[in-house]
Amino acid sequence: MSEPLFTFADLIARVCPTFEGIHKWKAVRHLDNRPSVPDLVELFHLDREALEFYQAEQGKDIFGACDGVFSFLGLPGRRALFVGAYQVRGSRRATVLDPSTVPVALRGMYEAARRDEPDAVRYYYDFIRDLRLAALEMRVVVDWGPGALSWHQWALDKPVVELRDPNSLGPCPDYREIDLSLAKLAFLTRHEDANPSWRDKLSAVGGIYLLTDRARGRLYVGQAGGETGFWGRWRAYADQRTGNVAVDLAFEADELRPESAVLSILDVVPRGASAKVLLDRLEVRWKERLCTRTVGYNRN
Repeated sequence: MSEPLFTFADLIARVCPTFEGIHKWKAVRHLDNRPSVPDLVELFHLDREALEFYQAEQGKDIFGACDGVFSFLGLPGRRALFVGAYQVRGSRRATVLDPSTVPVALRGMYEAARRDEPDAVRYYYDFIRDLRLAALEMRVVVDWGPGALSWHQWALDKPVVELRDPNSLGPCPDYREIDLSLAKLAFLTRHEDANPSWRDKLSAVGGIYLLTDRARGRLYVGQAGGETGFWGRWRAYADQRTGNVAVDLAFEADELRPESAVLSILDVVPRGASAKVLLDRLEVRWKERLCTRTVGYNRN
């Protein structure tokens, strides 16, 4: 890597030149791949309080010697996205909390923790958000360095590698890697200009998609064609008016929830005059494979 133009410490000095006691602040990079833990970048955008709740609970006294923390979320490779500065105002020790007392998005994680280690004692910290660096939140991406597994560090001389629009969720992944909750989709459609890679990539092709209702275990297979491909078709899901009778009824009954409904791609089909025939054939095949007419939302 070439010599960086400036580091995160340089940026703090520029934005807040009166920031004192910075040597008593840690940088922390949250990256959690456990199946019970939600996507943390998505969690920040959709429920910041839940992410802050997640940060406040630790298995060891990680923040006891700190005046504060600069909080980052792990991105692919060695990168990390700054999400906020927090002053440490105290802590307490307790066993794993009752899942019913934590934010809904984290209950699966806490249920798993109570099941696996019911008597484990953990640290719960009192954080106060430091608004002096609010202008940098969700904008600054740094290179965390070769010690990526060391998720809490005193070193702040991390190269700044990107400055983002604050409403960006990062680049759209490969089609086969997309698992897009309707809550996240709604955010992307509200902030379309900040997420052009999602709009452009999902507009470029059509194909067959799968809607998974993770709360109820039901599926729906549909097709996306036309000039705007998946993006144009999926915008209707963000508005909860899809034209699919069973799906829309589930929305109206509040049985299909944006946070537990996920869209993914089964087949990609280039747009063109012959695409409709292929889409119809593939849609029927996937309905039969997944039995979505019998146990899902498909009615034809």
